[in-house]
Parts: sequence; structure tokens; C-alpha cells
Amino acid sequence: MSSRARKWIKLGVQVLVSVGLVAFLVQKLDFGQIKTILNRPGGWPWLVGAFVLFNASKIVAALRLNIYQRHVGVVLSEGQNLRLYYAGMFLNLFLPGGIGGDGYKIFVLNRQQGVAVKKLVLVTLADRVSGLLCLLLLLCGLVPWVGLGWPTYWLQSVAGVGALFTVTIFIAGHRIVTQLKSQALARVFTYGIAVQVLQLCSTAALLAYLQLETNHYSPYLAVFLISSIAAVLPLSFGGIGVREMTFFYCLTLLKLDPSYGVAASSSFFIVTMASSLLGGAFIRNIKCELNKKNS
Repeated sequence: MSSRARKWIKLGVQVLVSVGLVAFLVQKLDFGQIKTILNRPGGWPWLVGAFVLFNASKIVAALRLNIYQRHVGVVLSEGQNLRLYYAGMFLNLFLPGGIGGDGYKIFVLNRQQGVAVKKLVLVTLADRVSGLLCLLLLLCGLVPWVGLGWPTYWLQSVAGVGALFTVTIFIAGHRIVTQLKSQALARVFTYGIAVQVLQLCSTAALLAYLQLETNHYSPYLAVFLISSIAAVLPLSFGGIGVREMTFFYCLTLLKLDPSYGVAASSSFFIVTMASSLLGGAFIRNIKCELNKKNS
């Protein structure tokens, strides 16, 4: 079987998984209630705030990626890097999973600057893994406030050990794999935390738009982080259905209303899609730069 055929089969399976998950949720949830939750005519400032905060997280993420890229010899201004980053986000709309956008950035940088593909793949993976570790670190910080009903001291101890382990893996992994210097490593870590905090703030703005009670924010934000991890797995088409299913099961276990979680997840997907569309404006310019380089 050719690699192209395998890719199409994989895509077909992912689409079926997404359809199956969405169909399951349709059976389990009252979408009339979700429609009512989403219909907040006076809440548009919260939507604008969520959009701005999400894009702020992407700008910081682009700054973080450029630290890795410069480490392997890529020379890009922050503006050039940001345009390329958004172009990759745009392509992810059509090539879900993040691989399409990452592959495009690697292709462009290899053609424009001659940096080896192996090095570009390494720093791209390092960027993704560091983001995931920062996400796990914030999750450790939220766990004691989720309301699991377990002893607080026990939850704090587990969260503390988990946070220490995560930081250790972050530092050791970078020292061994990327060999970043201390200053660059500190900046990568700071930017990584900032990215996740900004996305949490974006989600909090969506919860405010949905008029969720503020004393329930912690568990919903914790589940959002878990759903972000689940969405990274190549199980569905662009993570569609996986985030929503994570919210449904986790909030059901916590005896909270999953309708708000599914509504927040859907709203976050729309914010992500709207932000990614901005990258379409940069595709043509990058192609022109690439053609000029090869002429």
C-alpha cells in the first residue's frame, strides 16, 4: 500500500471518529439548551476579548518558536516569523492536526535559508513538547481547586510532585536534546507558560460570555487543559469531537453541567478558526518570497 493511500485511509478513519463522537454527543446532550447558552446577544465584548487573548497567545507562541529556530541557524525577524506562523495556522484548517502547518514552515525555511530538515523537525517537535509540558504544569496548579472531593493535602502533594517532575523533564529534555543555553531556556519556559495562561484567559472570557457561575471556573479550565492534550492526539479530524467528548465525560464525573463545557469548547474552536483565517493573507507573500529566492 502506498504512503498516499495510507494517508487517505488515516484521514477517513479520523473523519469517521469525529462524526461518531459528534453523533454520540447529539444523543446525550440537549442541544436546545446549548443553543440557549450560546445565544448571549449582549456578551459580544467577551467574545472579542477571547479572540484578542487567543491571538496574543499565538504571538507569544511564535516568539517562543523563533528562539528554537535561531538556535539551529534560522535568521528571521519577529515579523517574518509571525507571518509564517499564521500561514501555518491557516493551512492547519485544511490539513488538520498541526502537521500540515508545521510541514509548510519546515519546507519554507529549508528552501529559503538552507537549514537542514532534520534540525527544523527537531526544534518543531521541541516547541510542541515544551508547550505540552507547560500545559501539564498549569494543570498541576489547578488540580487542587477542581473539587474532586479528595483530601486537600493529598491533592496538593500529588500536584506538587507532578509539577516538580514536569519541570525536571522540561529542563533535562532541553539540555540533552536541544542543548539550549540557560538564558534561552528561561525565555522558552516563560513564553510557554504565558501561552497557556493566555489561552486559559481566553477560555475564561468564553465562560464569562456563557454566563457560567464564577465558582465553577477552576474545574472547567482544568478540563479545558485536559481536552487540549486529548485534541493533540491524532484520533479525529482536527480534534473535532475529542475536545467536546473530554468535556462531556470529565464534567459528568465532576457532577457539573457538560452543556457549558461543550458550548465553551465549540466557541473556542470558532475563535481558533477565525484566528487561523488571518494567516491566509500571508500565504501569497511567502510564496512570492520563496519564488524570488529561487529565481
